[in-house]
Amino acid sequence: MKRMMMIVVLLAAATTTGAADFNLPQGKWWENERVVQRIGLTEDQQAAISELVYQHALKMIDLNAGLKKAEFELGDLVDRDEFDTAAIRKAFSAFQAARQKLEDQRFEMLLAVRGELTSEQWRSLLEIRRHLERMRENRRPGEGAPGGPRPPQGGERRRPADEEFG
Repeated sequence: MKRMMMIVVLLAAATTTGAADFNLPQGKWWENERVVQRIGLTEDQQAAISELVYQHALKMIDLNAGLKKAEFELGDLVDRDEFDTAAIRKAFSAFQAARQKLEDQRFEMLLAVRGELTSEQWRSLLEIRRHLERMRENRRPGEGAPGGPRPPQGGERRRPADEEFG
């Protein structure tokens, strides 16, 4: 039974790899002055993106709660003394459906944001995201997030991560 639960947890943690190249930078990047300048985002675009993200986030909060509930119900069935494979399969299907709805909503948000950007702005934004990912991958063990506090290195001056791609 523990093995089945481990499989469920691994499946829950899995993300779609095909869409990985289309992820946006984390946080409210459309409010980051350096990103705004780098990609040439207008005030109208910033306002539209902010509203789009807000509306989609409200939906995703509810969908995420549904996913957590489905995950909880599945885990409960797997851990019960009476092992009902039909009920577990049904609960797993519900879990997968909940996860798909959440992923679909995230993708719809991505499409809506992309629709607000020009092709050049989109390419620049993806390059910023890739740059930040490379910085995150290259940091040494024990260092914080890019731009976060880290021990000074031999008189080196610290700079926030957003200055790195400016």
